[in-house]
Amino acid sequence: MAILIIAALWLFLKKTNLGITIRAGVDNFEMVSALGINVRRLFTIVFCLSGFLAGVAGVVGGTFMMLVVGEDWRILTLTLIVIIIGGMGSLGGTIIGALLTGVVYSFATAYIPEFSLFILFLPVAVILSIRPQGLFGREV
Repeated sequence: MAILIIAALWLFLKKTNLGITIRAGVDNFEMVSALGINVRRLFTIVFCLSGFLAGVAGVVGGTFMMLVVGEDWRILTLTLIVIIIGGMGSLGGTIIGALLTGVVYSFATAYIPEFSLFILFLPVAVILSIRPQGLFGREV
């Protein structure tokens, strides 16, 4: 299901006029506004889409994971690690960051459960020391 959603988002952002306009609005807000496009309304649409995708992730993730009090902090920590590794504003970086985080966390939990969180934050420390903007993030 994740691969289907990723493919649909990639096609939407790269191949449709609305996706191209969204990417242009992110890169140069003033120029797109000068062309007569209501960028604030466009960003509101993107915000609604992200809320919908977060709801889908919650429903799908909730069926696969045990829902207990405090579980949200573990998920938020893993999400933060994925974003730091991949870099802000990069869909490909998010995919690579999620795969790297999942593999490292699985192996660390299986082989060294006492140090699994330490091992999980090790790639974050290495990547931040080499590339502070993440693997595929843009320099600001």
